[in-house]
Amino acid sequence: MVLENLSKRTIVSYLNGPQQLIRYYNKLPQEITSDQILAYLVHLKEEKQQKRSTMRIAVNGIRYLYQHFLERPEICKQIPYPKAERYIPEIFTGTELKGLFLGIKNQKHSALLKLIYSAGLRRGEACNILLSDIDTKNMQVRIRGGKGRRDRYVMLSRHMLVELSTYIQACRPQHYLFNGRKKGTPTSASSIRWALCQALKREGLQRGLNVHSLRHSFASHLLSMGVNLMVIRDMLGHQSILTTMIYLHINYRMKSEVVNPLDKMFPVL
Repeated sequence: MVLENLSKRTIVSYLNGPQQLIRYYNKLPQEITSDQILAYLVHLKEEKQQKRSTMRIAVNGIRYLYQHFLERPEICKQIPYPKAERYIPEIFTGTELKGLFLGIKNQKHSALLKLIYSAGLRRGEACNILLSDIDTKNMQVRIRGGKGRRDRYVMLSRHMLVELSTYIQACRPQHYLFNGRKKGTPTSASSIRWALCQALKREGLQRGLNVHSLRHSFASHLLSMGVNLMVIRDMLGHQSILTTMIYLHINYRMKSEVVNPLDKMFPVL
């Protein structure tokens, strides 16, 4: 896995699936049949109520075990991928976000959550930003080792530049832009989640919003401002434009103020 340049997070995920399968049956993997694997996946879906994305990670790990370690590719062919679930993610309105940001008094949390939104970042990407990644000359931030181990540059807003300057001067982070409990170490994804949860509680926002909603909101707001979908794809670091196209559905849902052309022809008094 290391030689394939898989990320540490992917390796841990791939190992967890087979470990849970072996623990479930209390057998060596060589002794587990394809029918038992299918029964285990049914257990994950029906009894543990796992989502498709979580089940897919387990399937990938199990397939990897039988394909590469046990050299039994015939087993892999019998393990199906869970059917894709289509959903439209929750996003913030501009008014909600402004209120949320204004209510955050902790300088580090304010800078962190604003940067995630204004650059369309994933949690892991925000954790790993170095101080040296902030390019004030070109007004951009370098994102290292994003999803798929790809680097990219994202925009740095003028407001964010001022906010980061104030934060850095006050908090004096070392090496990483956002430190954990110890100077020089990166903050954690759980810390980011906690900071946003506290802000959501203060604002009374309880409709399934999470850290990734900041990224979704950034993309949707750009689209509503007329930014080209291909540009948004590059900003978010998507490999496929199909992934980015979900924001077309979000914006269609939001445009309740758009007047139907038939209502213009035949106005209802």
